Amino acid sequence: MALQAWREHRFLPPRPPMRTVQDWAATGRIPAVKRGGSWFVDIEREESETGIEELDDILYGSKKTA
Repeated sequence: MALQAWREHRFLPPRPPMRTVQDWAATGRIPAVKRGGSWFVDIEREESETGIEELDDILYGSKKTA
């Protein structure tokens, strides 16, 4: 799902700024990939993540940057 559509689906107003969700995608806070100049969220993975960073790193591999 495109990042903009995900943002609108996931959050009620007031939504986080688009720049913020782009940063979340770039740092691995949300499971997303960049294709060309656009970000896309892996909805199935996002829904299956536990919210426990260490466990999600084990299950899905660490993509987060320090």
